[in-house]
Amino acid sequence: MIIPLDKLLTLSANRYIFTKGVMKAVDVVGNIRAYPEEDLNWKVVPNVLKLALENEIKLVYDKE
Repeated sequence: MIIPLDKLLTLSANRYIFTKGVMKAVDVVGNIRAYPEEDLNWKVVPNVLKLALENEIKLVYDKE
């Protein structure tokens, strides 16, 4: 399975904000150096979610 569900279920941050950040990262998937797939049209969201949960990409939340 691509998504580490144990990390997602034990996430202590706001899941809505985290997921929204991942969706923003999906929009710029071409700029993510750690992206594992060559084909950007297949399983993009689960791969970016996995990278975010494993702290391979950094999501920054600005409250303003």
